[in-house]
Amino acid sequence: MIVCQHEWQNYRNPSNGYTVAVYRTKEREKVPQQAVKADQGKWVSFTAVGMELPDLEHVELELEGTWEDKERFGRQLKVEWFRVLLPKSRQGISSYLSSMVKGIGPVMAEQIVNRFGEHTFEVLDKEPERLLEIKGITEAKLGAIRESYGASAEIRELMAYLAPYKVTPKKAEKIKEHFGLEAVNLIRQNPYRLCEIKGFGFLTVDPIARASTGFGPGEPERVKAAVQFVLEEAQKEGHLYLESGAVIQKAEYLLNKGFQKGEVERSAIIRAGNQMVLKEKSLQADGNAIFLGKNREAEQTAARNLIRLLREDNHSFDIERELEEAQAELGIVLAERQKEAVRMVFRSQVSIITGGPGKGKTTVLGVILKIFERKEPEKQVLLCAPTGRARKRLSESTGYPALTIHKALYLTGEEREEILEEEALEEDLVIADEFTMADMWLAGVLFSRIKSGARLVLVGDVDQLPSVGPGSVFKEMIDSGVIPFTVLDVFFRQAKDSRIILNADLINRSQKSLLFGEDFQFHKAEDDRDAAEIIAGLYEKELRNFGGNADMVQVLSPLRVNTEAGVNALNRGLQEIANPAALDKGEWRYGSVTYREGDKVMQTQNTEEISNGDIGQVTEITTGPDGSREMSVCFGDVVKKYQEEELAMLDHAYATSVHKSQGGEYPVVIIPVLKCFYPMLKRNVYYTGITRAKRRVHLVGSRQALAIAVSNTDAGRRNTLLAARLQKEAKKQGQEMVRHAAA
Repeated sequence: MIVCQHEWQNYRNPSNGYTVAVYRTKEREKVPQQAVKADQGKWVSFTAVGMELPDLEHVELELEGTWEDKERFGRQLKVEWFRVLLPKSRQGISSYLSSMVKGIGPVMAEQIVNRFGEHTFEVLDKEPERLLEIKGITEAKLGAIRESYGASAEIRELMAYLAPYKVTPKKAEKIKEHFGLEAVNLIRQNPYRLCEIKGFGFLTVDPIARASTGFGPGEPERVKAAVQFVLEEAQKEGHLYLESGAVIQKAEYLLNKGFQKGEVERSAIIRAGNQMVLKEKSLQADGNAIFLGKNREAEQTAARNLIRLLREDNHSFDIERELEEAQAELGIVLAERQKEAVRMVFRSQVSIITGGPGKGKTTVLGVILKIFERKEPEKQVLLCAPTGRARKRLSESTGYPALTIHKALYLTGEEREEILEEEALEEDLVIADEFTMADMWLAGVLFSRIKSGARLVLVGDVDQLPSVGPGSVFKEMIDSGVIPFTVLDVFFRQAKDSRIILNADLINRSQKSLLFGEDFQFHKAEDDRDAAEIIAGLYEKELRNFGGNADMVQVLSPLRVNTEAGVNALNRGLQEIANPAALDKGEWRYGSVTYREGDKVMQTQNTEEISNGDIGQVTEITTGPDGSREMSVCFGDVVKKYQEEELAMLDHAYATSVHKSQGGEYPVVIIPVLKCFYPMLKRNVYYTGITRAKRRVHLVGSRQALAIAVSNTDAGRRNTLLAARLQKEAKKQGQEMVRHAAA
């Protein structure tokens, strides 16, 4: 353990808190000579790496970890645990207050310390009302400061208990938020309850539990936590369930790692799993398929409500006259398959329209809306899509207002609330576009909220990437054979002139001989560094073509990290091209990221105001009288102001992942395709990325890597029973209707 102070920070990843920082210590003997960065007489400096390392100035910390040699960076301390010590110096107290207590910025902290000196903490503990002596502190502000300081005191108490188990202050704060004042008692009784908190998986909690209470390897609570973890990890890969044998096998490996073989027997895992299914109900089972309870309920809810909507079969319309009139009014002639898609909407209460780019999905929607207005002039329509960009595109293409599905259903934030089966939507026609992006939970909520008798039209491209969340809703609905669907398979005339659309079709048919020209170009790159340089050059050139408008050019990468051609690394370089630093631009450094006025940014979480995936521009960065900062971002017709704790919800958006680009459309798209992307060299990844472009595509990398991607049709099978449930539910509800009619 080394007592030290923060000196300066090299790097912080805002998405996961990984930090590289330089610290200084007087405990010279504890720093290996190879690790010394600077020798300042009393002090020696060294580099430390770890998660969420603090950057408090003039405040002492305790760091504990192991020294590791890195080829490029030399010897560093890999921090496993740290603790912030309550400072005693005036500078340290000021730094602590401005960093750890909400409502106190650097200026106000200095005023408080000037007034109370080394007795500041004593005043905060015993006579907090004396803070009213400080200019700018009102009764209301005092209340907020007392609450925040009290919370930090509770965190220190929790940290004292968790100190031997290497829990950082950030994680201790999460524990307190989740469990409240009973945190210490609850953790003492069953440390595995920490697994309830996001970011505390079994791998994190297991060492804490085994160190704290001497939990044996086969303790039931430990086994249950491992089983839960196995299913949660499967969910991240898109699976709604795992076969019982796979759960047992994975849990057995997890539980016995680091012990003698067979320390935890399979029978103990089976007993724990049975208890979780039969008694606790945290897991649910369909035969050998083992689900997290929420996932099975979402799947059941979706199937039951789809068939409920589908069975309302007394609203069929003959639309032949209106179909001809709508075409005449819009000045178009639909292909026969497009006409069939329109007819299906008015024959069936639930229908699906699928097809690739250039196949006329948008045109069909325009005709459907025209006919519905004529047939049902008094009734309401809801147009919606899973993301903000998809919503905007849907609204622009149809000329009708549209909402994100989350906003239409009054769902805010990222928390997965319980699905409440209530008919919350009043609309009589619900059209959900880009529905391949909808996961099982969101689909379950949407279907449960649509009233009986309403029409539901689901639109998407089944060949695109599946949802980020678990399930394969769109594909399973088609595969079930229960929901009527139409595949649009004829190119429009203008689509035949686009190499982008023609190549997307070739890729979809695993054809490697693509068509290259002005609107579809390939640029050879030796490796990811070379690719990043070429991408930067292409980006700068295309940006000039569009007068510097960064919304017109989008870089897409299959990977975020661990490569120079990944989203994070590319964003750093592209920012300097699109929005370089200037004396008249405000800046805000957050971890390793610097935000500037004029930056293009993306929201990465749903909030009440802004949707996950919305892209905006930083318009202003301001500093208040107390030193606190605020950043304004314009998202079209909405301006959101971000405080420091909210910046984690933003990413730069000069480059984004292919997944995040779904539902969006850009004039020019630049995509790296490299052998180092091997896990993501898949047909649906590059098909999705290419189909985001309207005018031009630049592929940068290796033709061999492109050939691998085009040939790799493995979209990754996802474990889901939605198709089977739809078939079973259709049969069940059909039988019930027959019995009801007979009665």
